[in-house]
Amino acid sequence: MDKTQKFKILLVEDSPTIRLFYKKVLESAGYDVIESETGEQGWTAAQIHNPHLICLDMILPDIHGLEVLKKIRGEAATRAIPVLVLTTLKDFADVQKAINLGANYYSIKGSDSPEKLLGMIDKLLKRTPPVKPPA
Repeated sequence: MDKTQKFKILLVEDSPTIRLFYKKVLESAGYDVIESETGEQGWTAAQIHNPHLICLDMILPDIHGLEVLKKIRGEAATRAIPVLVLTTLKDFADVQKAINLGANYYSIKGSDSPEKLLGMIDKLLKRTPPVKPPA
């Protein structure tokens, strides 16, 4: 990857408030963010924008996030994109379904700090986080 090019993250989240929060967190870490409000929009955006990582909600207004994940993993062009699930679903069965379908990480909204999520994203992207100057 060109050093001047930013990593693109597709954020699929139907709640405007939550989407804005995660967008700000991701942009503050230097990521370009592509936003989608629905599963179908997210699937289309994944195909068009070829993001480096997808943050995917499970409860979406049109199709369930698991269906989006199946589509992502079912197509050669999107199969290798890391998917980080961000959801309120915390039942073990939900976690297992997402992992079995190919999610790379599963986070319950509010349980992981923004720093922990950014660390996981950096790890999934094999990105070295920017060095912060001493305070």
